[in-house]
Amino acid sequence: MPKKTVILTRNQIEKIAVKEWRIKINKYFKHFKTITKHKFIVCRECIRCGYIWRGLMHDNSKFGLTEFFSSAKYFQGDKSPIEAEKAVVGYSLAWQHHMGHNPHHWEYWIDYGKHGEIIVNKIPYPYVVEMVCDYIGAGMVYNKEKWNESEPLNYFLKVRKGRYYHSETEDLILRFLNTIKDNGLEAFYKEAKSQKDY
Repeated sequence: MPKKTVILTRNQIEKIAVKEWRIKINKYFKHFKTITKHKFIVCRECIRCGYIWRGLMHDNSKFGLTEFFSSAKYFQGDKSPIEAEKAVVGYSLAWQHHMGHNPHHWEYWIDYGKHGEIIVNKIPYPYVVEMVCDYIGAGMVYNKEKWNESEPLNYFLKVRKGRYYHSETEDLILRFLNTIKDNGLEAFYKEAKSQKDY
């Protein structure tokens, strides 16, 4: 059976184009709003831990061309667009750029030896604090009112498999996350401020 040809008027084509443009712009605006809210929360948490500069510098690369447009294209609102981009393309250009420019991510601290072995480096203390604040911020943004003080630890335990941490770094992350779960955010801020290294 032959396909029926649909002829659109110029007015109909313009309406379709405007509608698609509005959808795309709306997605970009919502992505901007989400990353700005995340950055604000992480900045606030870092400042409460005594790391003002880490808070101010957190995720600035998300506002650059490489990360912003790639992530906005796959924006979903209730989770990171990174996984959506990976599902479609097979990798995420935004993520490749992000983890290479933001030392609060564990991937920033791994390398490969001569024979392909994974070399895991100890993450400096300020970046571990920022990493935990990042877990808090992401959880608060994506889970909204459902967020509670067990969420950062639950998230870490869910994604832990397949990640590589120096044993001392992992111990510190778990100590911080258990402090949040058992004693609350105020106890975490106090503990994070109480030392500068591990």
